[in-house]
Amino acid sequence: MTLTNETAVPRARIAPLYAAGFVTAFGAFSVAAGLGASGEEVGLSLLRIGLLLALYDIAEVVLKPVFGSLSDRIGPKPVIVGGLVAFAALSLVGLGAENAVLLAIARLGQGAAAAAFSPASSAGVARLAGAARTGRYFGRYGSWKSLGYTLGPLLAALLIG
Repeated sequence: MTLTNETAVPRARIAPLYAAGFVTAFGAFSVAAGLGASGEEVGLSLLRIGLLLALYDIAEVVLKPVFGSLSDRIGPKPVIVGGLVAFAALSLVGLGAENAVLLAIARLGQGAAAAAFSPASSAGVARLAGAARTGRYFGRYGSWKSLGYTLGPLLAALLIG
């Protein structure tokens, strides 16, 4: 069992939670770069691009409390895994979307999936960290999310370019 520096939380247990934080941020912001670059080419106005981007966050605002409660009832692992699988599937739907309606469904679904694994991942981090290390581990979790926010649009721009 490999341990993280200065703590007793195994990396194998905490790393997937950090990765889930990264994925939610990366997924949201990489699509934003893609829509901004190619939205008008597929007939989307700036307003429609904004609405498509907002659907992700609307789903998160509404559903995070629901999935947070579910995570408390059944544990974070099945909620995280289910959310990540759904996120991947809906990302593929969005990738192949040929019209705004299908893209909207994909974005709304991605937001719903992120709403599942984001609070469950946070709960997992809190449980693993314990009271004495909560700030440290949430700081690391936040750093991984920020890395997703940073790399998402950069990598999407490189791929589109």
